[in-house]
Amino acid sequence: MDSKSTAVLEIVDLHKHFQGIVVLQGVSLSVRRGRITALIGSNGAGKSTLLNLVSGGLQVDRGVIYLNGQEISALPAFARARLGLARTFQHPRVFPSLTVLESVRFAATAPREEGLLRNLVSARANTEERLYESLRLCGLEHKSGVAAGDLSYGEQKLLMLAQVLANDAEFLCFDEICAGLEPDVVGLVKEMFVKLATLGKSILFVEHNLELVREIADWVVFLHSGEVFIEGHTTAVLENPEVVRLYLGQ
Repeated sequence: MDSKSTAVLEIVDLHKHFQGIVVLQGVSLSVRRGRITALIGSNGAGKSTLLNLVSGGLQVDRGVIYLNGQEISALPAFARARLGLARTFQHPRVFPSLTVLESVRFAATAPREEGLLRNLVSARANTEERLYESLRLCGLEHKSGVAAGDLSYGEQKLLMLAQVLANDAEFLCFDEICAGLEPDVVGLVKEMFVKLATLGKSILFVEHNLELVREIADWVVFLHSGEVFIEGHTTAVLENPEVVRLYLGQ
């Protein structure tokens, strides 16, 4: 386990249930600065629920979440975003009527309570150069004037990634960002992850493709039945016989 002095995210004894069904029970883990941490596990293990608890989409039943040493367990999602946390979703979430450029401009300012219109106005203070660079890195600069709702599924996923880049957040959560993407686009995302980690960003991502995990993750947390079964360096976890048996059924 990483020391708390280097942990950007610290989760302690996290519990969550839905209508009596236990989804997470006693989860504790930390994510180190500049590290790419993969969250793996079978369907129903609680991976997406954990990301939702971290980002503020759900509230914890019991336990504590710290971001850079500050407790964020009860903060709403917009307040966590202000503190430097950004995420993408398993399925694209876009404002269909906004153009691609307007979408990244909106993301360049952390969400506020005042609403969409004021966010768009305040975000215009960000330089166009930075916004176009986010689009360029994701291969979307030629789509800047296209409505987000008219993008393909894969392009909408890349738009979510561009929004994260434009936001310049410190802690990044990705929920199956590569699912449904073409191999060349997956390669682009892999390069982006490595670059972000090199810049000191901390990444926590959910992924089912273990080869992809092996290629880019520094650290792996294996969730099983709502608990951390094992965590450690990538190769050690992925080659653990019990992980192979539980995850792959071998």
